Amino acid sequence: MPTHYALSDAAIVLVTIFAGHALWRNGRVLPAFAMACFGIAAGVGVVRFGGGLQDALAALHSGASQLLGLAGALAVVSHYLFPPKDRNGIGIIAIILCLATAIFFVAHPFLGPLFLLALMGAFFAAIVRPGASQPKWLVPVACAVMLANTLFIRQAPWLDAAVAWHAYHLVIALALAALARGVMSTEQRVA
Repeated sequence: MPTHYALSDAAIVLVTIFAGHALWRNGRVLPAFAMACFGIAAGVGVVRFGGGLQDALAALHSGASQLLGLAGALAVVSHYLFPPKDRNGIGIIAIILCLATAIFFVAHPFLGPLFLLALMGAFFAAIVRPGASQPKWLVPVACAVMLANTLFIRQAPWLDAAVAWHAYHLVIALALAALARGVMSTEQRVA
């Protein structure tokens, strides 16, 4: 795989650095953790392709993408399932990491389906969350885009491998930016 594969992974890294920092600074611990998960997985991809370590880091990149992708999606849905006043963000993060790690090592075939279920859960939870105000549509749209991207673009047989790779990662970067913006806008108006 050529070095240019690192470019679209770098887009995810850049989005997650800026969005994660803004979310963390504003007390959105779980969405900030989700950004960190997606950013770390993409960061492994940047090092893998940018450093010419395609074969050496292939398993690490794949594993990090799967495990941290699930953890990130679970963090987003947890942000909506647990009201801010009743949650311990660090405790929830610990549970999410333990759960995602256990699934990765014990029930690996369930990683993909659980990732998709977490995205669907975040989609619906963001819509029905009590007290949410406009633009409450931004988070569900971001989750729907990530879901469609995973199902239809990730390994699309109708796209060239390089085009599918870059399209998949650029759509993730855009969806993560929209998700962060939606969380920040909605949360600021609910208070």
